[in-house]
Amino acid sequence: MKRGFVSERDAGKALGRAQAKRSRQGTARGTMRGLKVEGRYYECGFGYFHLTSESRASYENRLNA
Repeated sequence: MKRGFVSERDAGKALGRAQAKRSRQGTARGTMRGLKVEGRYYECGFGYFHLTSESRASYENRLNA
């Protein structure tokens, strides 16, 4: 289930926390391989913001295909 954030600021703060968490997990494991790392957030059609690991280029290519 996706978590929706009401503002860009909240989504940006959550993105920073998520990236830090993934970095800590990777350091503890000794590798980042296999970890999903959130890299950006986007606004959905309902006005909420969601975190995603999908690159913008991948997303745009999927829409245009």
